[in-house]
Amino acid sequence: MPLVSGDELLPRARRGGYAVGAFSIHTPEMVDAVFLAGEALRAPVILQVGRRAVRHSGLEACCGWVRARAAASPVPACLHLDHAQSLEAIVQGIRAGCTSVMYDGSELPFADNIRETAAIARVCRAAGVPLEAEVGRVAGVEDDLSVQEAEARLAGPADCARFVAETGCDALAPAVGNVHGLGGETPRLRLDLLRAVAAAVALPLVLHGGSGLDAGQMAAAAAAGIAKINIDTELRRAFVGGLGAGLAAFGPQDDPAPALAAGALAVRQQVEARIRDFGSAGKA
Repeated sequence: MPLVSGDELLPRARRGGYAVGAFSIHTPEMVDAVFLAGEALRAPVILQVGRRAVRHSGLEACCGWVRARAAASPVPACLHLDHAQSLEAIVQGIRAGCTSVMYDGSELPFADNIRETAAIARVCRAAGVPLEAEVGRVAGVEDDLSVQEAEARLAGPADCARFVAETGCDALAPAVGNVHGLGGETPRLRLDLLRAVAAAVALPLVLHGGSGLDAGQMAAAAAAGIAKINIDTELRRAFVGGLGAGLAAFGPQDDPAPALAAGALAVRQQVEARIRDFGSAGKA
């Protein structure tokens, strides 16, 4: 079926108490794996294109893989541009066929983030494409944060409510203890803070840095108002691990297809596990 807008998936997920998986893709094999997982479990899926994939393969190519595969799939799928940091990048994503985009102004001072996000939201609204934005700073595994520094990056409910009111964004990604990437101890979500943000903001909420979180935290986050959970690092690790196992199993040869298929299967299995964790199986 044709790609659907994020607005067709996320409000329904928030009302239903489940989350739609937003899976970052880096190769055509990963795209197919995400669709196969969604089709097997009758789950809606979001396929994300981020800066790493764009640097490697180009925006048009990545979006083209998703558009072509979506046309042959019976499950609703959204194509999302992740972590764009300029209006130019947002416009490029919309022109490439993205049906959802994210502007990341979280590195800016709060007032500047509001101003820039509001300007981009007006452009997205005119184009009919929903906009996700971020409040607070989601740490990365490379960050060496003290507890006080980590706490200072969290998103408060009052700031979230003000941000939504003044920007007109369509989905909000608050920093609630989540961490980008994998490494070190398993992050612990501040579910109390997430519930307070959800009480202050009626929009669908987004959880960045879903890789590495356990199933219990995923379910609790969805019940608390998270409608979209981003998964990237664990899919890249699954693909590379499966690819390596495939190369080892098939030995020296000049056909890459078996090893690529092994990498794709590892991704599919990981995506299926996460769809179950998010509660989105059977929601297509």
